[in-house]
Amino acid sequence: MLVKEQLIASEFNPLKSTDTISLVKKRMEEEKNYTLPIVDRTTRALIGQVNYEALLKADPDNSIADIDLDEAVKVYRGQHIFEAARLLLQYERELLPVVDEEWTMLGIIERNHVLEILPQMLNVTEPGSVITITLDRMDFSLTEVVNIMETEGARILGMTVEKSQHADQSFEISFKLDLKDISRVAAALRRYDYAAVTNSENEIFNQDLETRADELLKFIDM
Repeated sequence: MLVKEQLIASEFNPLKSTDTISLVKKRMEEEKNYTLPIVDRTTRALIGQVNYEALLKADPDNSIADIDLDEAVKVYRGQHIFEAARLLLQYERELLPVVDEEWTMLGIIERNHVLEILPQMLNVTEPGSVITITLDRMDFSLTEVVNIMETEGARILGMTVEKSQHADQSFEISFKLDLKDISRVAAALRRYDYAAVTNSENEIFNQDLETRADELLKFIDM
């Protein structure tokens, strides 16, 4: 999903360089938002941002124009919402200014709104199960994995990719599937030597049965 007009809060009132330090501090305290964007009064072009700590060192009677501004953290209209989410989390912001190609500020996108949209995009609330596999960075191809899943009758509702916590250069890829029982999917993936982990109760139960069966066979052979 791209950052489009329906996601942008256009009624937001950005700071202007003529605003006084005291008024900006008061606004930040009231809104509990301690970093705000600043636009040119005439063109509405985004010219920077200011944070609360910088205001504490300034004369309350001075204007924003009298202090050094930081480069604004922003997102462009048309960028993917994933980029907005990344910036919001990386810089710990409650809002991001949205600009066009000329840096004209169009409004803001809010953290809470983004966090509401992401679960919908990933189909988190849809019934189904999650299966996670590990792929080496050098073999990062999903074609075979997707084919195996679809052959077993699974439909992919969503997917996430994250770097493995281990030292090797691998990725952990989680698939949300529309099946409650994904034991057949997991078994098929393992036949192709994929390391598959699942949250399916049925799959866990089947794995437990397999383990117990192996133990029984070993006991019989003794």
